[in-house]
Amino acid sequence: MRAFLGRLRVWLCVLVPMAWGPAHAAEQVVVQLNWKHQFEFAAFYAAESQGYYKDAGLDVRIVEGGPGINVVKEVVEGRADFGVGTSSLVVDRARGLPVVAVATLLQHSPVALLASRAQGVQSVHDLAGRPVSVDPHTRDEIEAFLLASGLRPPQIQFVEQADWTLTALESGEVAAKAVYLSNEPFLIRGREHQFLLLTPQSAGIDLFGNMLFSSRAALAARPDVVVAFREATLRGLVHALANPQAVTDLILDRYNTQGKSRAHLLFEAAQLRELTRPDIVEAGYMSPGRWRHVVDVYVRQGKLLADFELGDFLFDPQPSTRVPPWLVAALVVSVLGLLVALLVVAKVRGLNRALTVEIRDRTLAEEALQTRETQYRELVENANAVILRLSPEGTVTYFNECAERLFGFSAREIIGRSVIGTIVPAIESGSGRDLGEMIRTILDDPGSGEHNENENMTRDGRRVFVRWSNQAIRRLDGSVAGLLCIGQDVTARRAMEQELAAHRSHLEEQVALRTAELAQAKEAAETANLAKSAFLANTSHEIRTPLNAIIGMTHLLLRSGVSDDQAQRLDKIETAGQHLLEILNAVLDLSKIEAGKLSLERTRVAVNGVVHNVVSMLHDRAVAKALVISEEVQQGLAPLLGDPTRLQQALLNFGSNAVKFTGQGGRVCFRTRVMEDTPTDQLVRFEVEDTGIGIPADKLGQIFSAFEQADSSTTREYGGTGLGLAITRKLAQLMGGSAGVSSEPGVGSTFWFTARLAKGDYMPITGLLPDPDAAESIIGERFAGLRVLVVEDDEINREIAVEMLAETGLLIDTAEDGQVAVERVREADYALILMDMQMPRMDGLQATLQIRALPGQADTPIVAMTANAFAEDRARCFEVGMNDFIPKPVEPGLLLRVVLKWLERRASGV
Repeated sequence: MRAFLGRLRVWLCVLVPMAWGPAHAAEQVVVQLNWKHQFEFAAFYAAESQGYYKDAGLDVRIVEGGPGINVVKEVVEGRADFGVGTSSLVVDRARGLPVVAVATLLQHSPVALLASRAQGVQSVHDLAGRPVSVDPHTRDEIEAFLLASGLRPPQIQFVEQADWTLTALESGEVAAKAVYLSNEPFLIRGREHQFLLLTPQSAGIDLFGNMLFSSRAALAARPDVVVAFREATLRGLVHALANPQAVTDLILDRYNTQGKSRAHLLFEAAQLRELTRPDIVEAGYMSPGRWRHVVDVYVRQGKLLADFELGDFLFDPQPSTRVPPWLVAALVVSVLGLLVALLVVAKVRGLNRALTVEIRDRTLAEEALQTRETQYRELVENANAVILRLSPEGTVTYFNECAERLFGFSAREIIGRSVIGTIVPAIESGSGRDLGEMIRTILDDPGSGEHNENENMTRDGRRVFVRWSNQAIRRLDGSVAGLLCIGQDVTARRAMEQELAAHRSHLEEQVALRTAELAQAKEAAETANLAKSAFLANTSHEIRTPLNAIIGMTHLLLRSGVSDDQAQRLDKIETAGQHLLEILNAVLDLSKIEAGKLSLERTRVAVNGVVHNVVSMLHDRAVAKALVISEEVQQGLAPLLGDPTRLQQALLNFGSNAVKFTGQGGRVCFRTRVMEDTPTDQLVRFEVEDTGIGIPADKLGQIFSAFEQADSSTTREYGGTGLGLAITRKLAQLMGGSAGVSSEPGVGSTFWFTARLAKGDYMPITGLLPDPDAAESIIGERFAGLRVLVVEDDEINREIAVEMLAETGLLIDTAEDGQVAVERVREADYALILMDMQMPRMDGLQATLQIRALPGQADTPIVAMTANAFAEDRARCFEVGMNDFIPKPVEPGLLLRVVLKWLERRASGV
């Protein structure tokens, strides 16, 4: 009775306005979209253009959505009667908003994440601790996806999605952004390999997509309008999905406010059909079980209580059973008439009972048969296989949609025609096989051709290969009524097999050729790498040798006593020399990192101490520009192990840039915090925030590349090689972390890097070198008069080394190459030998070997003092028996401390 009254009420909503004509105005209805016009809202456009709303007595106004429009607020406050929302409507209801879900327009959510592989994202787990942009419509679903994928809440970093293009993603400002499967995949066609598409369904999060909703007030005031609008809109949805071309024309003509192309709109249509699946699920159907899954997702996020009940949140498409008074009166009269009729027919009741039972049984049987036929037709029409039926004479009696797509014939064109000469050629072109005879044999004896593979023809003459499974259709008496044929297109497989066969005979030759090419390429790469290493080593040596003279002479002049003006000029020379040395070291560091030859130390790391050291180094420069420089460091860190030198180098690169690019009176802040804490290590994040000039969004993606600046004019104004940021990122990666930046022109920048540092105790370092001034004094007091040999081929560098040691009281001899050095050692007893590596006639390595072979010289300290500054150079020095290593340009303080260290060891016999 309830179902009958519901259907009656719907038809009254439609028919009564039609019967009364223009005397009654159509019901005014406003529907608010949650985004701009596109195929996603085709249900409303189709219902309007096809007259479904008009037939239901409705005058509908479709209001476009966009950024900043709160659809729920528009409906709840009465400015719209209906709106398009998402599964988060259930959260709004739990918060007390009187919203009612009327029908689902998309059975599956189109929300997904798009990430750039260039940002190093290979899976959802790579988004931990990295910015992900979302909007209010996608935030809840994306958060549920990330949590279900194993990310912890502190690892999820959402930023507001203000950029609806791919610019922020491609520039590296965000690691991933929320997208809609119906739209963004079209924008990356041809570049799919550059991106990674991550869907919530992969983590078991399967929410509804677009949801038609209204308010409790609208439902109470105009229940008939809600029913009529729902039915008309769903009719529009079915029409739009069945006629994408026509609806696309309609959008291009009337609703295309975004300027999308026809191809883009048709792409959306295909995607939305997959998300709606009208062939499987009735349009608008809202499964209570699916809604329970949605509630469970929000419960796990803490947005709903576990005992939340859906209740009247879900609209019942069967209308209320409340009956108007006039209908009650009509029913009373009908019941009285029915009673009279029952009295009249009482006498023939017995005769009709049997007939009624028979009619009921037949009706049920017909309904069951119709249901089975419908299910069978849906299965056959939507199966991903070619299905056709042949009569015993070989004519086609059934031809499904898949067959239409493959062969190009419509069912109307092919049914009733012979299969031979239409889709089956009489003679197979490749083998000459008589296919007409094969078909006749199978029809005569279906068991003889249960499976076969043969050539077929399409309408345009193209030849395709199909593998068929054939089954006889038999009548009740066992005779053959026809043949059911199910086929799969194997053309691509056949072509691949032929191609493989063609290549198989040449495989060994190709493999041998490719192996030879790879060997040649490997040899060329190794040769180039050796040449590069040799070039860098020679370049380093050739630059460091004169640089040692420049810096050394400057130091000696400053010590000798000069005027203030001369001291200022010498300071500038020394600063320029140190700057040149920094550039050289940066190039060498980058080269060693790229060659995989940079090794990291594993010693104690005082994270806050590293920050404090960097701040101290930058203090004078910051004061000169009136900058406020501050520290915000996390306290109570566990004892950590790592490479403090490289950490300090990386942080100093960021800090130096911050001071350089921040104007007078600005601010620079250093921060540290722990991102991850495991039983074995901690992932520590270092940040440097400034109020400087900032970086344009289109330049963010290139500044971490070697030799790159955000702007070439920046180099002219501020200086720099563009290596610092590249080295910092590579150092961070070597330490198990990453690096990045967020910036806004005119506001400032925040540069950050992370490093994974091991937990554990450390052995304190003993035997630290004394202060340089103290070292010079101690040498003069304890070791004056001892003889030291300086082996150096460059005359100026010999002079500098002698002058640096002149105030110590040591007796200094010199040798211009290794051969002379060996002769000097034969003639005199030296307490220490300072040995250059690269010299004419005999280099320092050969000289050391010969000195060690002399009687009594096995323990004489030999310290390399060389411009060959690579780690492998240091290793070669130690291999031939040298005791220590001082790189050029020689820092006077380091030279004095090393000399003191080895004189003390020699004196103590260690």
